[in-house]
Amino acid sequence: MRKHLRSGLLALSLAATATGCSDFLQGPGISQDPNNPTTATLNSLMSSVQANLFLTMEADPARSVCVWMQQCSGQQSQYLAVGNYTALGDGDFWYSNWAAVYGGGGLIDLRTIYSRAISPTVGDSLYAGIANVLIAYFAGTAADLWGDVPYTQASQPSLYKTPVADPQQAVYDSVQNRLSQALVLLAATGPTNVGPRGADEVYGGDAALWTALAHTLKARYWMHIAEVVPAAYDSALAQAALGIQQGNDFHAYHTTDIKQSNIWYQFFTTAAAGYVAAGKNLVDQLDTAGDPRLAEYYSGTPNDGSIYLGADPGQTINPGDLSSLSNSRLAPDFPQPLVTWAENQLIAAEVYSVKGQTANALARLTTVQAASGISTNQSLTGAALFNAIMTEKYTQDFQNIEAWSDWRRSCVPAFTAFPTGYTSPPLKLPIPYSERVANPNLTATDPFQPTWNNPNACP
Repeated sequence: MRKHLRSGLLALSLAATATGCSDFLQGPGISQDPNNPTTATLNSLMSSVQANLFLTMEADPARSVCVWMQQCSGQQSQYLAVGNYTALGDGDFWYSNWAAVYGGGGLIDLRTIYSRAISPTVGDSLYAGIANVLIAYFAGTAADLWGDVPYTQASQPSLYKTPVADPQQAVYDSVQNRLSQALVLLAATGPTNVGPRGADEVYGGDAALWTALAHTLKARYWMHIAEVVPAAYDSALAQAALGIQQGNDFHAYHTTDIKQSNIWYQFFTTAAAGYVAAGKNLVDQLDTAGDPRLAEYYSGTPNDGSIYLGADPGQTINPGDLSSLSNSRLAPDFPQPLVTWAENQLIAAEVYSVKGQTANALARLTTVQAASGISTNQSLTGAALFNAIMTEKYTQDFQNIEAWSDWRRSCVPAFTAFPTGYTSPPLKLPIPYSERVANPNLTATDPFQPTWNNPNACP
């Protein structure tokens, strides 16, 4: 399904991007030499970065989280092991995703974009600001997935051949600083601030849209530390007030061309058909509630299209009796939601609920659910309201790794079915074995050991 790169990359000195299930990233613009940034234009680098970002957010981590959050189920091969929690040993299952963050198309090219854009000879603050938003997005995602990860010394092979891992707390602090710098740069004016224009396939280089995205990402990452830093709730609420507006979601750009098609489409239809299917928890939740998103997210079973059936973790079901993703979700050009207006609204709703401001929390929840064609129980208060907000966020997070962060913080939904011998889904990804071999500064991690930002195990 994917190519494993050689260990030279593993010390974070990759000059060519990690590849996925197709040659989706094999276009122009991948850095040939990280110490010679003149080999690609800013626009070609930006195109590569965005393609790599879409791949990263739609590939193995997203599918694994979908399985662990019981929105999907692993049915065959590697994903049967993911569903059984047996893919978490000293292997390299998520190695290409680690490489995508730290190599070409990831932080290594983003650092090049930023340094060149901010230089006096270019002076493009808009471009530099967008690069900072994406640096923060990649780095924050790495901290979400692996916990303690390289950041300060990462993707600088001429200076650090074996970068040390920063504590997760320090990475989140750096993410917030990057986003704050991005907001200043995005607000700058001047004739040289032209940005990527058409090379930005999501927002077309629109400073206002990137500014709103930066605010929502700040709100997201404040929420990721709120379990241990309660003041982060207020910070998240302030940022959400300035975040993404309805209709301006940050989503992956795809076309019907196989080289630019949605990675879920590639995986389900050509690369690994039957490996992943519907998960029982979300299917049953939507079916019981009569939620119209059941048919938006999933297909009926092949043997009876009127029946929707998902599998529990570790459970295999005859493919003819098991739902898959819907045709709309498996369209090659489906614009995968990554950071959305709904997330932004539900962050505010969660904060208001925690602070006991019921009317404000209900208003945000009602607005999001109305946009999805469902109504809100207006009598909800206290724990019931909080659970409703997080259940809605769990539903909105379908196919998004953000579902994992929300569950680790809130313990909603309360999962009850695990593979034999386990009491919880995994809490983080293991650092790839090959990476630890290449870089002695990185050590093995226990995927079931809580991280700094989520120290309390869910019951």
